[in-house]
Amino acid sequence: MRKAIDLADNVAQHTEDSTGRLAAFVTGIERDSVPESVWETTKVVLADTLAVMLRASVEPAVQAAARAFPLSGKGICTVIGIGFGATASEAALINGIGGHDVELDDVHTSSRTHPASVIIPAALAAAQSAPACTGADLLTGIIAGYEVECRLSKAMLIQPTFERGFHPSGVCGAVGGAAAAARTLGLSEEEFRFAIALGAAQASGLMTFEEDHSHMLKSFNTGAAARSGVTAALLAAEGYRGAPDVLTGPHNVLVPYSSPNPDYTLLTRDLGEGYEITRTSLKRHACCSQTHAATDGLLAAMAEHGLEASSIAGIDVQLAHNALFMIDGNPLWTHNIQFVLALAAHEKTVIQREYFTPRWTADPAILELASRVNLTGDDDLQTRFPAMQGARLQIKTVDGKVIEVDVPEPIGTPGKPMTPGDLEQKFRSLAMSALSPEQVSRLWELTLELEKHDDMGELFSLLAGV
Repeated sequence: MRKAIDLADNVAQHTEDSTGRLAAFVTGIERDSVPESVWETTKVVLADTLAVMLRASVEPAVQAAARAFPLSGKGICTVIGIGFGATASEAALINGIGGHDVELDDVHTSSRTHPASVIIPAALAAAQSAPACTGADLLTGIIAGYEVECRLSKAMLIQPTFERGFHPSGVCGAVGGAAAAARTLGLSEEEFRFAIALGAAQASGLMTFEEDHSHMLKSFNTGAAARSGVTAALLAAEGYRGAPDVLTGPHNVLVPYSSPNPDYTLLTRDLGEGYEITRTSLKRHACCSQTHAATDGLLAAMAEHGLEASSIAGIDVQLAHNALFMIDGNPLWTHNIQFVLALAAHEKTVIQREYFTPRWTADPAILELASRVNLTGDDDLQTRFPAMQGARLQIKTVDGKVIEVDVPEPIGTPGKPMTPGDLEQKFRSLAMSALSPEQVSRLWELTLELEKHDDMGELFSLLAGV
């Protein structure tokens, strides 16, 4: 009983109906109200995520999920790389698993979430559930989902969410997925309120995935969030009701998953002055984003100085203090910086999902170098975290040299973006796992002009592999 009273006292200090403000803003987003640069970014993020999901469609996690929920023809939605005939909830679940499984989906650094792996599957399922959804509707839904999910995670203050054992991508993703699906469906402000309340009621996602070497549990978090989001929006569209203010009401979603004192002002601060999707980062390496700056620095130094893995005696890495717990000696190989850097040194790349299977994780040479990677926290890097996830390295060579590298932020961030050529190359290499070269080319062209299409039948046919 005391907890409920504390919560009510805390919320009483924040009088704004933030749910209402966000609902009014995102339901009011239209083609002409959003800067052209935001539309362009959204299409690139969509293309990148579609390629990631196509690559994941051949992986064990997606294949297992597709067997668990086989295409029955009872629904009209697409399971990417598999085919047509799924219900909206089934498609969102399986595609959400695929969105995160190969660890190449985007990361929104200031909220420490992986929005695309939840928001895009939820929006796609909603789009196929709507009678006349256009390409512009889908893109608008994606923009709306980012505004809600990323702002919610930042208002939760992020670190307390991790410390309580929750994964922000799962918890905030259920709400962001609901927002994306609701806007894609064109729901009213009131329906939007109810949709995100129903999404919040399903919020979940535990950090126990760190004990799962297969990565399947981590991917399930995003799949479950996408399923929760589209379920919430479809219910709200049919008149199902929920709490009117799930973000700042007396029993809001922030406190249980963060701390007694979340920063409610971050839910709506500078709303409309910038868009959260423009602040997301696209990945070059198939591993935790906290390892990317160090990996970039190591690969650049090896290329500049002509180093091989056998030339390296040891690597000292400095990161922000709050980055350490996620990647220092983690049993989940994609989140183990010692292994990731040793792998990068040997293979000169970390793009392949297969690198995190026993062929490499049991390699004596890689494991031996991993044992010589030391990790410490740095106060200066912490002051810029999580908005900037930088790293400093000292690479010690067998002949006694010490190479120092300072990487303020990894490649792929808004401040250090991938080149258009690199983005297209990533897209093509991933999408080729499930589509023909001709289909890959058409999907790339279609996605980058999607706002011009009122009929998305061709998009979903391509994604189904038809």
